[in-house]
Amino acid sequence: MKTIAAFVVLLFAGQLPDPDTVRGDGTPPMMSLYLPIPLGVPNVAEQSTGVFVPDRYRAGAAVDVVLFFRGYDVNRPKAATSVAEYWNSPRHPALKHFLLREEVNKSGKNVILVVPALGPSSEAGTLTDKGGPQRFLDAVLDGLWKNGPQAGKGDRPAIRHLILAGHSGGGVPLRRVAEILGADPSYKEKLKECWGFDSIYGVRDKDADFWADWAAGHPGTKVTMYYIATYKEVGKDPKRPVGPDNPLDHRQPTMTTWPATELERFAKERGIGNVAVVRETKAKHVAVPREHLAELLKAAGYLDKR
Repeated sequence: MKTIAAFVVLLFAGQLPDPDTVRGDGTPPMMSLYLPIPLGVPNVAEQSTGVFVPDRYRAGAAVDVVLFFRGYDVNRPKAATSVAEYWNSPRHPALKHFLLREEVNKSGKNVILVVPALGPSSEAGTLTDKGGPQRFLDAVLDGLWKNGPQAGKGDRPAIRHLILAGHSGGGVPLRRVAEILGADPSYKEKLKECWGFDSIYGVRDKDADFWADWAAGHPGTKVTMYYIATYKEVGKDPKRPVGPDNPLDHRQPTMTTWPATELERFAKERGIGNVAVVRETKAKHVAVPREHLAELLKAAGYLDKR
């Protein structure tokens, strides 16, 4: 705890304990670090990954991590919003829904939130290359060891439990990183959950097929997909709008609804018990992650309390 206390004192004094340090802030408590991890993504002015260490965090030899992939940027197609602005804009009409650090604090769990700097359309650059997630997570661990609560400890921390999460267009890197780490023996058992916050769009990419197969092959990892139900009215003549001369024939699922309900059907038919598909009834699309992040963390019994 002395290391953490010293870090916080230096942090609020505008300093960090390492001369080769990274930028950081202490609002909300306990600390946010901005690690310069370049991912080679175009239109990203500040390629700094946000790492949030919650209030009263207890540092140890291992860390539990939530790796969160954000959706399409409010500035697209222009340069993407920095992570510092993304999760710290309480008065912005859209970004005010991404005060995710506060939700981690609210959960009471001893877990670290990691948000990489993605492109305007959730492009992840080298993070989704073969070996990319492993190199990225190594860089995060290095940053925690040099500049975070593990600073001054003998060995670099290791990852104990890992949760992958994605919102909206972040479902694409979520799928790819799950695929890569799920095939890595050193990560397969650490990967505890995958959370998709209205992010399973891939009709063309067969997201439902992918996640059903992936979950079946990783029975120790829970897959939870939230979706907002949306439907398109289709008339007797599907080529024309519904109207008095073209009566309604059926309602066709759109957006995330079709892949999500297909995944639910596959899981039931195949008896895949580690898949949960949840119809969102509380939040608008932009607010789905914040609506559920704290409750999901609280329900994760494998995470320690602070």
